[in-house]
Amino acid sequence: MRRILAVVIVFASLGWSASATAQLRIVNYNVNNSDPAAFGPRTGMDAVFRGMNASAKGGFARAIDVLILGEAESVATTGTAYAALLNTVTTGTSYLRSTVDAGSTGSGRPIAIFNSSSVSLIAEKKIGSTSGAASQPRQTMRYQFRPIGYDATADFYVYASHYKASTGAANEAERNVEARAIRADADAIGQGARIIYSGDLNFYTSSESGFQTLTGTGNGQAFDPISRVGSWSGSTTYKDVHTQSPATTAVFNGQVTGGMDDRFDFQLITGEVRDGGGFDYIAGSYWAFGNTATHAINQAISTGSAATLAARIPGYTTTQAQTVLTSLTQVTDHLPVLADYQLPAKMTATLAALPARVIRGGTVSATLTVANAAPVAVAAGADQLDYAFSAAGAVTASGTGSDAALGASNTHVLTISTTVVGLRSGTVSVIASSPQTMSPTFSGTISTSVFDRAIGSFASATTTTSLTIDFGTLIRGGAPGSSLFTLFNRPAASGTAWTAKLDLDGVTTTAPVGVFSTTLAPLANLASGSSRGYTASMASGTAGAFSGTYTLALSDEDLPGAGLQQLSLSVRGSVIAPAAGDTNFDAFVDVIDTGNLLAAGRYDTEVLATWSEGDFNADRVVDILDITDLLAADLYDKGDYRPLGAALGPLGSVAAVPEPSTPVLVSAALAVVALLGLRRVPQ
Repeated sequence: MRRILAVVIVFASLGWSASATAQLRIVNYNVNNSDPAAFGPRTGMDAVFRGMNASAKGGFARAIDVLILGEAESVATTGTAYAALLNTVTTGTSYLRSTVDAGSTGSGRPIAIFNSSSVSLIAEKKIGSTSGAASQPRQTMRYQFRPIGYDATADFYVYASHYKASTGAANEAERNVEARAIRADADAIGQGARIIYSGDLNFYTSSESGFQTLTGTGNGQAFDPISRVGSWSGSTTYKDVHTQSPATTAVFNGQVTGGMDDRFDFQLITGEVRDGGGFDYIAGSYWAFGNTATHAINQAISTGSAATLAARIPGYTTTQAQTVLTSLTQVTDHLPVLADYQLPAKMTATLAALPARVIRGGTVSATLTVANAAPVAVAAGADQLDYAFSAAGAVTASGTGSDAALGASNTHVLTISTTVVGLRSGTVSVIASSPQTMSPTFSGTISTSVFDRAIGSFASATTTTSLTIDFGTLIRGGAPGSSLFTLFNRPAASGTAWTAKLDLDGVTTTAPVGVFSTTLAPLANLASGSSRGYTASMASGTAGAFSGTYTLALSDEDLPGAGLQQLSLSVRGSVIAPAAGDTNFDAFVDVIDTGNLLAAGRYDTEVLATWSEGDFNADRVVDILDITDLLAADLYDKGDYRPLGAALGPLGSVAAVPEPSTPVLVSAALAVVALLGLRRVPQ
């Protein structure tokens, strides 16, 4: 931070303007350049301008934004020359001059120089007349300015005057003529106008009729921003506000000398410029530049303390401050009056969008952000933003807030009701109450679509949250069990269009590994009214009775308010050993098995054999012992041999068939043996 501050101080001390954004610095200065042969700034004026740009009596440095010059020769000559000097001092090109010359009977006329990057000159108007019964020596100019980035509500007016000089009743009366003309014009602008009355007004005391006219009641009533009214001339009490004359020895023709003893130069303001809101005077910033009240009364301003002046100009040395004091005695015969003014607040408001979709009952909120975006360099450079916000429709919100310039923006959370399915919307409004706020109103609409929860089910017509699949009894080594099942997203009462999509987030199971399996897998966004089919399987490799459960973790699609749901899939089944003679594991001992034995040709060959080839006693060969086991089983041509009453597996239902007689069974067995024997006789 120290390094950054050092850079700012150096910029300020050189009079550079690092940024066009900030509060406004307004200066009025009688420069005594009415002589066509000496219409431009004298040597040393650049040092005075650099000092004013760097001064920080009000708490911060700021390059001049509006410079009102008195006793200028013309806008074309004096105006052009001073605009060029300010551009040189600030190393820029943004300073421009006014365009209208006021009428004058002598000692020049008022003109304006302004920084076009911070203010716009909207209008110029001549006030009063230099001829006729109510004539005045020089017309007053009324300038209407507008801060850059603001609209007409932020406009302010500067009256640039040079009243009749000298003491005496006649001169005082002429000054009152000028004051009445100005007040008539100012009052006609209307109540609430922000006005600065500036210039060399030549008042010796606040009791003068002209001063009383300016400060009288009415729309354009003027006030002294520093409240230093009284008898100024020659008074040590008011030494700190004296502006003439900074010199005791003339250095150019026509320079008034005599030392510091009068407050001739002023910036008076209307009540609207001192109420703390909008375009407003910044307390403590007003001063007759260079006057630190350390000089001797009736002596040159250069008799003042350079060290005290340096303390008001950050970064200046005593030597630099002394250069400024000396220059003030040489460039003209008045001190400039400098004052800083705050800008109105500038409101920005943004409304973050709601999620496009939400589940009924879900909590969703939008964020309203309100900030004071006044283009200033320091917080004191703009009015505080005060505002209120409210909402209508499905949005619930109300409250007030304040934000200083350069402060952190304020964030307000707005909630919207999601208890009703369908499109829900609301309007949010913000209204600023700070005077002259730029963009003082804001209105925005937010909306979201509210959906019913998804309904996961194993059935389409009714909500079925559990399902049991019984694989019955399988034959070990035979075909596995298999069954299809379906997951549905059933429409809610609001209908398919307003029911959320369904997610299958995961599956957990207690089913024994290697026995049961499914094709279940995570699934996202199953639309309402849609379904997804799956398969459950049971392996037949291990004998026993088995069961398990698959738990389906379901949820609504990934939206605010999404809920969870579970479905339960139970599986069970048994696996039994095949009966002797059942070579194809189909739960039947029949002619097909006899054919398999004959086709295998392993009987009494001592060639290694399998169950399917007739090895029913697991001794790896087919012989009379296996035939004995087949006969003992007594299942030939008796149908499905699985236990009656047990659920059947994929082989189908048990068929009732007549039981063969013992002679038939014996005959069949003898036939098999005979055939097997014949098959093994060498050919």
